[in-house]
Amino acid sequence: MSLALDARPFSALRSAERAVAHGIVRGLSNAEIARVRGTSVRTVANQVASLMRRLSAHSRAQIAARLANADLGSLDGHTSLR
Repeated sequence: MSLALDARPFSALRSAERAVAHGIVRGLSNAEIARVRGTSVRTVANQVASLMRRLSAHSRAQIAARLANADLGSLDGHTSLR
C-alpha cells in the first residue's frame, strides 16, 4: 500500500473548501476561520466534515498533512481565506 497522495481530490474541492483547508493548514480554529470568512462556525464545521470525507481524513491534522505531502499547501495559489 502506497502512502503517496493523488493530487486529483484537491482539484475537485470547492472554493469554500479550499479556503477552509487553507485555514486548517494555518492552524486556525473553526471559529477563527468563520470570523475571517464572514460565515458561521456551523458552516465551517460542515465544510471541515466535507473535506474529511472527500480526502478520507480522520482529523484536521490529516487534512494539513495530506496537503503538505501532496505539495499543495498553497492550494493552487490561494493565499486568502475569503
